[in-house]
Amino acid sequence: MREKLLLQIARWHATHPWRMLVVVLFLTIMFAAFAARMELSTHTSDLLPSGDEKVEQFNKIIDEFSTATSLVVVVQGEETRIKEFADKIAPLIVEARDTSKNEAHQQRIEKISEKIARLEAKGNKEKQIDRLEGEIQNLRSQMNREMFQRVDYKIPAEFLKEHMLMLVKEEDLKNLKDVYMDPNLIGLIKNINNSMEKEYVGQEESLSTREEEDGAYSFLDGIENLILSLKNAAEEENFSESEAREAAEKILFGESYFLSYDKSALILNAVPNFTIMDRDLIMSSTRAVQAILDEQLPNFPGIEAGLSGSIAKEHDEQVYSSQSLGYTTLIAFVAIFILLIMSFRMWIAPLFAIFNLLVGLIWAMGAASLLVGKLNLFTQTMSVLILGLGIDFSIHLFSGFTEKRAAGESITKAMENTFLKSGKGILTGGVTTAFAFFALIVSRARGMKEMGIVMGVGLIAIMLATMLFLPLMFVWRERAREKRRAKRKKTRPVVHRDISFRFLGRTGEWLSRKYAFTIIISILLSGFLIWSALRIGWDNDYKNMEPRGLTSMQLMDVIMDKFELSMDYALVLVSDVEESHGIAKKCRELGSVARTDDISLFIPSPEQQQKRIPHIAEVRDLMQSADIMTDFGRDDLDSMRNEVERLEMNIIEMQDMAFIGGKDRVDNKCKRIVGDPDDPGSRNIIQEFMQILETDNPKASAGLSGFQRAFAPYFKESVTRMSSTAPLRMEDLPVSILDQYANKTRDQFLITVYPAGSIYDGEFLNRFADDVERISEKATGSGPLFKALLRIFGRDGRNAVILTLFVVFFLLWADFQNPRHALMAMIPLALGVFWMVGLMQVSGMKLSMMSVMGLPLIIGIGIDDGVHILHRWRHEGYGKIRVVFSSTGKAILLTSLTTMFAFGSLVFSAFPAFGQFGGALFIGVAACFLTTALILPGILGIIERNGKSLNVGKPMERAEEGQA
Repeated sequence: MREKLLLQIARWHATHPWRMLVVVLFLTIMFAAFAARMELSTHTSDLLPSGDEKVEQFNKIIDEFSTATSLVVVVQGEETRIKEFADKIAPLIVEARDTSKNEAHQQRIEKISEKIARLEAKGNKEKQIDRLEGEIQNLRSQMNREMFQRVDYKIPAEFLKEHMLMLVKEEDLKNLKDVYMDPNLIGLIKNINNSMEKEYVGQEESLSTREEEDGAYSFLDGIENLILSLKNAAEEENFSESEAREAAEKILFGESYFLSYDKSALILNAVPNFTIMDRDLIMSSTRAVQAILDEQLPNFPGIEAGLSGSIAKEHDEQVYSSQSLGYTTLIAFVAIFILLIMSFRMWIAPLFAIFNLLVGLIWAMGAASLLVGKLNLFTQTMSVLILGLGIDFSIHLFSGFTEKRAAGESITKAMENTFLKSGKGILTGGVTTAFAFFALIVSRARGMKEMGIVMGVGLIAIMLATMLFLPLMFVWRERAREKRRAKRKKTRPVVHRDISFRFLGRTGEWLSRKYAFTIIISILLSGFLIWSALRIGWDNDYKNMEPRGLTSMQLMDVIMDKFELSMDYALVLVSDVEESHGIAKKCRELGSVARTDDISLFIPSPEQQQKRIPHIAEVRDLMQSADIMTDFGRDDLDSMRNEVERLEMNIIEMQDMAFIGGKDRVDNKCKRIVGDPDDPGSRNIIQEFMQILETDNPKASAGLSGFQRAFAPYFKESVTRMSSTAPLRMEDLPVSILDQYANKTRDQFLITVYPAGSIYDGEFLNRFADDVERISEKATGSGPLFKALLRIFGRDGRNAVILTLFVVFFLLWADFQNPRHALMAMIPLALGVFWMVGLMQVSGMKLSMMSVMGLPLIIGIGIDDGVHILHRWRHEGYGKIRVVFSSTGKAILLTSLTTMFAFGSLVFSAFPAFGQFGGALFIGVAACFLTTALILPGILGIIERNGKSLNVGKPMERAEEGQA
């Protein structure tokens, strides 16, 4: 049956090439239309199982919360200037519009308006007109729409000014409420000392968590700012009322901007009106904000600003992915073309092969678009993989055809024999490799499953294109050559040069005769490489998979360095506020967590509020009855100096405690105030202030008196205002706060957990994901999704390897009708996989998520070599090993080299992940060729020596042809 079908296709090509061309053109146009709709995606969630709970939770969060994704602007420079820059660009970002499709929308509106006019002229079309008018309204709403809801870069000051004390924990209120009881400067510093001695001095557990450490840092930051302001007032009498108010607010509320610990970086979080699934808006919004930065930066010399966060990272990866796959595909095309010209010593046949590849690639992309709709991080490599594998079919077909024509056969006879001799191997190799890819469908991971579908169907598509299209070009070329010779009245037949590799034939024959030596060398090499394979390590630095020089990734590092947290956060969705309180509280106690944001930051539980009310009432009563001092006399300067000296001692004790406990942020902040004990020359702002106070300085008294008159009333007013004891309810929250943590229907609440380290560090990733998942099984987001992806790929990759081996064996058994020959074809493959990993280890490579993907694939790819050699050996019969390896050996060498060049082109990709994938496959293909060229001659030599070959003297496949 197979032989009859192959013979019929060969005869159609030889006798009706134009009809075959019509079929090819129809299929190409159809598949090209489907391929044009293909999309790209680099989301981690697109690689995981569609039914996975973490993926479903992530998709639900993305749909419900626009704040779950963001565009982060990272600004670096001097503190005052970066704040000015942030104030300038924040409203510009909110005003940014999506104008990318305005022209197309306007044209569509005009066409619909013309249609409405025609319908109105005809009458009785009200429903249709209403529908069209609704479509116009929808298009107009999309034109010039705002891409961002708001830009968060400051604390919600107005809300805090009303409810700050209700948000302070009861234990902290007990220890720190003294700070809020006296508005006068001397009394304030005295109360700060009292609070420090209660909360921090001698209390090591007060800095045990990241949240407590950040609270201490903020407290010290307010003290530092106050001392500097007082020093400036006492020294220069030069201060403004706004400076006094800012000092009061920093004591009460902390830093109002999202500043880094060293105050050299600031982040703005642009909250989108779209989700990360809207790829068009991801691209246009990132470009729009970048344009704003480019326009404003020249007005702020010394300031640097760039984009990071999930939206910018998605944009950058989309751009890099498209560009890199474009030029790697071009590199593969050029490398393959040059190699074929050098091997076949002509240019026309390689040109036919490349043209055929283009047609086959269109078919493959069209089929992929129909089946999966979009390409994920893995399947984006399909064009290069298809090129590397698809060229094999062309080489075997061309080698067979030219060999038969060189033997003097007619075009029809040569085509028939080529399809019988090479066609079987092409079909077996193509189907076997395709089914090896299809074995990946058993994976739960969408990334691996779609890889199997796309590559399996794509390979069959390009195999069919090769069988249906490439022979047409051969036929036309041979007919044209015969016509030219007829016109020249030459009677001698066309001479076709012998393009076989005789050295491969001689080498294969020598190895088969010296089979004992061949087997011993094979065993020794295999033993060494298996030992090397068992020693290969795993690359735990997952950043090695990301594009080098990616701005969004570089700024992720800046955020990690400056803010000591990662923007690759985990997300937990809960159904009520109380559950949010409990989970967030546990997350804040984790050492792997830098920060946890949830609605409990703004709505304490009713029980917590009741416990805080007595303390708040006490603060309010004392502050309302407090008298405000107006002038500083000599005694007041002495009191101030005593309290400042006491403050210095308390900060020094706190510094010692922080140093011993490894709390670097607090330790560094203390150094900024009281100096570095290891550096006698370091600045001590408290000592500088005390030196001013030690002199009987009327200037200092006047300056401090003025500062006191500006500071104390505002401080008193602010504390009184924020001492509200009214219960806080959800409806009391402003929409800008509520939308961050609650969905539109206010029945789902979001917890955002920021890692204290990089999730691209494999060890930290596991610790962070395990910590968060231990608290909530519903945890999702970057870290948990990435860890789940690694776990699933490891398990599914192993299962795919096992299944692929079984599938390949049974397909070969069905093809050869002989289990021993099926096993013979698989021996080089099995050893080739071990050689592949062993050679990777020897060359200094490590296993990664991407290189591991190559293991099941190489089984499907590497089996072709053994299949083609055995098919030719069975066709030629006993004693023809030199012929087999001269002709078919050349074909598998060329197919291996072209495949290696195609896969190797991925090394030049901007995505190192693609490079790891391509590098592993490059080595794998080389290993499978080497094992086939070295081991199979020895095995065939043993069989022929012992007289165990099938139908000795009358090869099986020739017998089958005769029966056919």
